[in-house]
Amino acid sequence: MAEQHDDAHQQTAEDVRRGPMEESFPPASHAAASSREARRQAKQQHRLETLERTQLHRAEKAARGPGAWRTWVLPMLKVGVAAIIAIALVKLAFFPSEEPAVADDPLAGAMFDEPVAMVERGSIENAVSIDGTVVPVEAVPIRSTQTGMVSRVYYDDGLEVAEGEVLFTVRVESEPEPDAEGNLGEPTAAIWNMRAPATGTLVGFDLLAGQMIDLGGEAGAVQPPRHLVRASVGAADQYRLTSLPESATVTIDSGPAPFECADVAIRQPTGEEATAGASATLTCAVPADVRVFVGLSTKLELAAGSASDVLVLPTTAVLGSADAGIVYRPTVGSDGMPGEPEEVRIELGISDGSVVEVRAGLAEGDEVLQFVPGAVDPCADPATADPAVCGF
Repeated sequence: MAEQHDDAHQQTAEDVRRGPMEESFPPASHAAASSREARRQAKQQHRLETLERTQLHRAEKAARGPGAWRTWVLPMLKVGVAAIIAIALVKLAFFPSEEPAVADDPLAGAMFDEPVAMVERGSIENAVSIDGTVVPVEAVPIRSTQTGMVSRVYYDDGLEVAEGEVLFTVRVESEPEPDAEGNLGEPTAAIWNMRAPATGTLVGFDLLAGQMIDLGGEAGAVQPPRHLVRASVGAADQYRLTSLPESATVTIDSGPAPFECADVAIRQPTGEEATAGASATLTCAVPADVRVFVGLSTKLELAAGSASDVLVLPTTAVLGSADAGIVYRPTVGSDGMPGEPEEVRIELGISDGSVVEVRAGLAEGDEVLQFVPGAVDPCADPATADPAVCGF
C-alpha cells in the first residue's frame, strides 16, 4: 500500500512539473458540435414555453365565458334594429304620409336670371385672317388669229419668250375673184405672224411646220413667272369683307418677312363649281421681288375697316352678322316672373368676330339677352369656347 501511495504521489508531482501547457483538451470539432447542439436545444425549449403560454391564455379565456357584451348587449341591439325596420315598413305600407308629394322637377319654383349683355360704346378693328396657298399665275393661251398652214416655228416648248415676240407664222391662201369674163387668176398667199400674248415660259407649244391651224385654235400657252396667293373665303368672312381692301399682308412660315400682296380680288364660283357648292376664291398678286414656291402655306391678314366710339354688342347676342340682325330684350310679367323676351330688329355695321357694331335699333345702356334663345351656348364647353367671345 505504501508503494502504491508513493507511485500516485510521484505521478501527481510529475503532472505538476509538466505544467498547464501539457494538459490534454478535446478536439476543436467536438467543441463546436456541442455549441450548436446547445443552441438548438435552447430554441426548442423557447418554442415549447411559448406554446404553453398560448394554451394557458386560451384556457383562461374559455373559463371566463363570452361576457356580458356578447351574452346580452349585442343580441338586444340586433333585436331593436330589426324591430325599428319592421315598424317603418308597416308605416310605409299601411299608413302613407298625408303631406303633398314633392314635384318631380327638383328645380320647380326656382327662378333663374338669364345672362344679359349691355349696349356699350367701343372700338372695332375688322381684321380678317384666312389661310392661303401660293399658286402660279394662270398660263395665257396662244391662239391663232388666222386659218391656214403653219409655215415656220421660231421657238421650242419650254423656252422663255417676251410679250409680242413672233412665235410662228401662218400662210393664208385666198382664191382670186373672177374677172369680167369669169376667168380666175392665180391664188394669192399672205404670211401672218402669231405673237406671244405674255412674257414667260412656253408650255404645250408643239407646233410643226406644214400643219394646219384654225382661227382661234390654241397652240400651247405662255406661263408668266409670277405667283398668286389663293384662299377659300366662306360666307361669314365675305360679309366681313364687304369693303374689300386693295392689298393684304401675307405671312409665310419659315419664309421671307411679311409682305404686301396687291390686287386683292374675290371670284365667285360659277357653273359646275357653284352647283357643287364651292366657296368663293380670294387672290392677290405676289410682288416680283419676293421669292416664293408653289404650294407654300400662307396666312393672309386683310384690314377691312375700323370704327371707334360706336355702339357694340357681343355677336352671341345677335341673330345675324351683317346688315340686319335681331336681338331679344328681357321682359318681366305682372307677377314679377320673367316673361317672353321681346324681339328687336337692329341695323348692323362692321364686326371683328366677337363684337358687332349696332347702327340703329338700340340705345346705349339697353340690355338684351347675352345668348340668342334656342342657340347653342358657345361658352358651355371650355374646351371649344373662344376666349375672346366668352372672356375666359
